[in-house]
Amino acid sequence: MLLFKLITFDLPNSSVKSFLRFYFFDPTYRLLLNYRLGKFFINSNFWILRIIGKIYKRNMIIKRSCQISYKSTLGKNLKFPHPLGIVIGDEVVIGDNVIIFQSVTIGSHGSRDKRKSYPIIESGVKIYAGAKVIGGITIGENAIIGANSLVNKNVPPGSIAVGIPCRIINSRL
Repeated sequence: MLLFKLITFDLPNSSVKSFLRFYFFDPTYRLLLNYRLGKFFINSNFWILRIIGKIYKRNMIIKRSCQISYKSTLGKNLKFPHPLGIVIGDEVVIGDNVIIFQSVTIGSHGSRDKRKSYPIIESGVKIYAGAKVIGGITIGENAIIGANSLVNKNVPPGSIAVGIPCRIINSRL
């Protein structure tokens, strides 16, 4: 029963027909299924299940070109329209109804001198292709991160951030 709940986490109705349709025709669902099963297995007390979790992680990197840390927290109804080249770091927190396009990196600043801190992305955010969200910042609800932007400061709710480094150009609220 737990496994069925795990594999039908984001389906509109929990049926076998719905599962098969999403599994074969929705790359977002396959990527998130791979992530959630791998996280479930890696946190197990049994060594054989932890090995299976590592195999899921390897498959996510090789088959889907995505690296999502099992230490990150992903919300419900997360969408990856083009799941290719996405990197999500260790302690990243992503809210509900977030859309992340291809080649997005969300992670720490990487400095050895400072404590590593990771972004918090609130609900309803859209992050377009090639954006980099770096450091211990917060992206507010319903914000938009433009393509190829480097976000290294907080983005207020309902705002649009573009450029390298990012600048807030509009508040939509």
